[in-house]
Amino acid sequence: MLDSVNAFLETHASAGWLLPALFVYFAVDGIVPPLPSEGVLVALAAIGASTGAPHWLPLLLVAWAGAWVGDNLAYLLGDRTGVDRLVRRTDRGTRAMDWARRGFDTRGALIVVVGRWIPVGRAAVNLMAGATGYSHPRFASYAVLATGLWSAWSVGLGILAGRWVEDNALLAGALGAGLALVVAFVVERVSRRFAPA
Repeated sequence: MLDSVNAFLETHASAGWLLPALFVYFAVDGIVPPLPSEGVLVALAAIGASTGAPHWLPLLLVAWAGAWVGDNLAYLLGDRTGVDRLVRRTDRGTRAMDWARRGFDTRGALIVVVGRWIPVGRAAVNLMAGATGYSHPRFASYAVLATGLWSAWSVGLGILAGRWVEDNALLAGALGAGLALVVAFVVERVSRRFAPA
């Protein structure tokens, strides 16, 4: 049974449709936050390190490009859909929008880069960047850095997991996904600890 699962993973890890499908998946993750993009990326990098496919470089580049497109889609949704008017319907919402605008004006790079690592937070950060009128060229350049770091970290984590269990693609993928969950949990806890009240 385990051999057939490994064969399935190895076959599809080198499939021609995989990288284009991953690009779309990572782009959609920018606006649909519950997708487990880190787990998928880490698991595939682990499988690649264990079996040779997919190769880490195309995987990293596709994840980077797809994540950047997704972050910019979320920004554009915030900019063009009237989120700011919806949020400003209450005094509390107005205060929140003003607080967010001040945050982007004073620490935009930090917010965009750190926000990429917070589960579900990245979509909210990107949406709010657009809703507050934060400069799109500036946002897009910070998003290049954020998505590049995120992709490199995730692929690196997967490669590490894959090297630990080179002979078993299924175990490499499961170990990689488990490591991604641990990292996401730690980032979420740390971000809650240091988030403003």
